[in-house]
Amino acid sequence: MPFHTLHRALVVGLLGAGVSLAPTTYAAATSDTAETSQGGPAQADNAVDWKNATYRITCDGIVEGGFEVPLVDGRATSSGGGSGASVYDHFDIAYENSASGDMTGDGRAETAVLLSCSPQESNFSVQEVPVFSADGDLLGELPSPKSLQGPDAVLPPVYVPSELSIRGGELSAGMNFYGPGDSHASGPSIHRTVVWRWNGSSFERVS
Repeated sequence: MPFHTLHRALVVGLLGAGVSLAPTTYAAATSDTAETSQGGPAQADNAVDWKNATYRITCDGIVEGGFEVPLVDGRATSSGGGSGASVYDHFDIAYENSASGDMTGDGRAETAVLLSCSPQESNFSVQEVPVFSADGDLLGELPSPKSLQGPDAVLPPVYVPSELSIRGGELSAGMNFYGPGDSHASGPSIHRTVVWRWNGSSFERVS
């Protein structure tokens, strides 16, 4: 599929405007899961190489309006000035995982792509999860991890790349949450699974 079909605004304000701080980590596990909302095989109309696609990201709201990033083998570097954010020298972007399955009930496979963005020079990264239709158009974006941050947590939760899946019409994501005694240096210590469902206009959390 031509890359221009994937040039849609991600966010993820993904994952909202603001910075979701997390220790920088680049995992690249892949998932070939593709099921309908009823659990049967979903039809993937076009095979997309998500590690070599072009995305439009905001680095979780750091760059207002976003900037285009062509990934090559799952990675890319974009200059801060070219991205419209003069505060940072550059951004390191990486593909972390993807999962496919029917979330809309039409028998065709949508694909969720987990991306990380690390502003440099800094000691943190943010994550975004855009979800694309079977045609490669942006369906929607998961809310920012900041929306899941508890009142006693120092930082938002972090996605576990290998625990992203779509089954039975639901997008399941393993995440590590910061507990009261956790810090940026120690990392999050509480593991939970967050489940999202498409309501026709946005993603809503169901568990």
